[in-house]
Amino acid sequence: MPRLHALRASAAACAALMTAFSGASADHRRITQEDLDYPGTIVIADGHGKVDVRVFYQAQEDCWKIKSARQGLPNPDTDRPTDRHLYITVMIDKTAETCTSKLNELQTRIMIDDKPGTISLDVMFVDGRGVYQRSQRHRIQRECSGETAKAAC
Repeated sequence: MPRLHALRASAAACAALMTAFSGASADHRRITQEDLDYPGTIVIADGHGKVDVRVFYQAQEDCWKIKSARQGLPNPDTDRPTDRHLYITVMIDKTAETCTSKLNELQTRIMIDDKPGTISLDVMFVDGRGVYQRSQRHRIQRECSGETAKAAC
């Protein structure tokens, strides 16, 4: 009889683990092709501490490119972040001295760390001289089902 009791306890523990893991995976969100078809910046939390970002920048001239993207503000010593937002700095470079007026759609992808309680992402575009060119603010898309996601939504 003690073996039967241990077997039942072991089965119950396995069932609890399976339930816990299945609930966590239900909160996982990946960028889909439908998301990528959207002609703009997309910001999607994966439910596991990361945020997948596709930055979309529309330059008005044909001589710009995205040099790099990183998490954080352009100048962390002087910029004042809040706890309600995540931040990305995108460095853009001019590729020629003379430019032609033309819509130039640029994009890059970056995975950044999520932070509990954040609601949006600020994207700062900075040129090679360190001058702010443009900024964007996007709401972070989150799956808000299950107990693990309630704190993040």
